[in-house]
Amino acid sequence: MPWLSILAWAFASQTPDVSAIALTPAAVVDLDLGRLKGELRQIGWSPDASQLYVQTAEGNPPREKLHHFVVASEGGPLTPIDREPEWALEYWAFKSDRNAPGLPALEIDVKVAHETTKIGTGSGRPGTSTASMADANENAAFAGEGQRGTTWVFRLLDETIAEFKDARPIPGLTFSWGPAGTGTLAFTDRDGRVVFLDRAKHKRVVPDVKDATLPAWSADGTRIAYAVKQGRRKYQLVWCNIAR
Repeated sequence: MPWLSILAWAFASQTPDVSAIALTPAAVVDLDLGRLKGELRQIGWSPDASQLYVQTAEGNPPREKLHHFVVASEGGPLTPIDREPEWALEYWAFKSDRNAPGLPALEIDVKVAHETTKIGTGSGRPGTSTASMADANENAAFAGEGQRGTTWVFRLLDETIAEFKDARPIPGLTFSWGPAGTGTLAFTDRDGRVVFLDRAKHKRVVPDVKDATLPAWSADGTRIAYAVKQGRRKYQLVWCNIAR
């Protein structure tokens, strides 16, 4: 049995207590979105954990333009490629599933809330103190109807692991399942902290990290990658070694 497979089997052979794991961070590469174009959309691991895949999305769906890159997990240049590798597609399906890999009974709860926000009936012409009767009637009617917003909330074991307000929900953007059969998950909270969660509701927060996104737990359970915001359009791709 290959060494990585042995590690994955050992990790999955019992329900891990994530509060007891040790984490050792390592920087991989800087991500300048001004140069890469678009927003960060995916981070994924190759099956042997030797490469990381990075995807950015430029524009709005369904006509957004996707850009694809790979980098050696030990560091090096970020290399553009023509298309998303098959292994990256398979990894994303695994890490972003609604059900825990190998434990289908453990499911992420998704709730959708619709909220109507009332607006004021002031002038429809900014910079003026009065409005015509037609303007007032139109604004009053609009205020009566209000603007309707939608919030998607993803929860697991009493923890909010993702929330999208007036935005298209992207499963996997803020969470990643751990190795199959463990029921473990990592997610980023509202402050961008990377949080590990297990079935017994133990938690472990990666120390000294905030403004992180796209946690990606390797399939063998030994590493977790994520992007940490460094500036307005700059991130650093990082991974942590996970040990017990």
